[in-house]
Amino acid sequence: MYLIDYGKLFDEFFPIQQPKERTTYVPSKFAVDIKDEAATLALSVIGHDPKDIEINCFEDKIEIKAKKTQEDKENPFNQLISDIEERVTVGKNFDGRKAKAEIKNGILLITIERKEESKPKKLTPKVG
Repeated sequence: MYLIDYGKLFDEFFPIQQPKERTTYVPSKFAVDIKDEAATLALSVIGHDPKDIEINCFEDKIEIKAKKTQEDKENPFNQLISDIEERVTVGKNFDGRKAKAEIKNGILLITIERKEESKPKKLTPKVG
């Protein structure tokens, strides 16, 4: 007759993971909406003060940076706030230097207009 210690067997197959001291929330990257006239990029900046968000616009790319404050680092409930350091290439059809930014409900919205020569030309067929 064999005696099986199911607790020991369970522990061998499913070792107890020690919890990490602190976890970091990493938001998903950009949401992008491209239309005929412009493209809009959306990025979560929840918990960041708008004056602490740095946005640099170049012709072909946009850089966004925001760091946690020391107060955010010390408060364990602010683990949902993450440092942000993102670079987005806008492509040759858009001009990053003409970008506009606004924050709505913790979402940074950056609107980039198309270059005039890359905007689609709309045609209306003549009848008859």
